[in-house]
Order: sequence, then structure tokens, then C-alpha cells
Amino acid sequence: MERKPFESMPLEELWQLHSLVNDILAARLLAKKDQLERRLELLNREEKARH
Repeated sequence: MERKPFESMPLEELWQLHSLVNDILAARLLAKKDQLERRLELLNREEKARH
């Protein structure tokens, strides 16, 4: 994607950029959430194994 100042971008292009960034961030957030849930499950298993 060509880089240019936001002020000179048409509204439709800005909206496409917004949608792209939103999709990327949503995917990263879900991946991080999954990673944290797996770590939490491991910690819970270790805690149960000690008792």
C-alpha cells in the first residue's frame, strides 16, 4: 500500500485503511487471548498437581 498523508486520502481509501487496521488488530488480539488462555490453563494444571 502506498504511503501518503491522511489529509490527502479520499474518504473511501481512509475507510479501507481503517478496516484493514481493525482486522489486523482484531486478529492479533484473538491470538494473544488464546496464548494467555493456554498459559493460564497450564498454570492451573500445575497448581492442581501440587495439591
